[in-house]
Amino acid sequence: MSDKVFGLSVNQVMAYAAIANVILVLVLVSINMYYAWLAKRQADASSAQVDSSNRQREIAAETLSILRKQIEQQRTADLATVGLQLKVAIHTIEDWLKRIGSVAFPQLPDEIRILPTDFGIATQRANAIDPIVAENMGAASLYAGEAETNIRILRSGNPAKPESWKEMQDKATNNLNIAKYKLNVARTRWESTNA
Repeated sequence: MSDKVFGLSVNQVMAYAAIANVILVLVLVSINMYYAWLAKRQADASSAQVDSSNRQREIAAETLSILRKQIEQQRTADLATVGLQLKVAIHTIEDWLKRIGSVAFPQLPDEIRILPTDFGIATQRANAIDPIVAENMGAASLYAGEAETNIRILRSGNPAKPESWKEMQDKATNNLNIAKYKLNVARTRWESTNA
């Protein structure tokens, strides 16, 4: 038997096989190093994403805190506005009741406006906090509007003929008293639930 394979001696074949093994090991090591480098890059990118997510979470928490403060400030302003509008409306209705309550023909201004112009906005703000208060404020507004109409008709009456204006005076007084009652109910509830 011959000690040669493909024209090479057994020792030469073993030497070439060893060199091939070394080259194969070097190729495998370089492939593993490349995959390790890719894995490190992905880990770094994931870490950066986590950091970015944490920053976004912190910013969202700060934004939420600011929004909560703004909502609380708006609520405080709404509480004060509605409370003030209720007091002003009651006071204004009391003034109108005194103005038209005499037995003689009342002296009325050219412009007849019972409730403040911001009363509708205050009613909307009250509705966001306490719908029952807003309901009473809305009812008072309707009765005050009826009273305004009655007072306008009253103003056109003949002072020398009480029968031409007395009925409108009574209707206006009745509507103003109902509006005042509704406002007092609203104010009592508002002050008791929002103290």
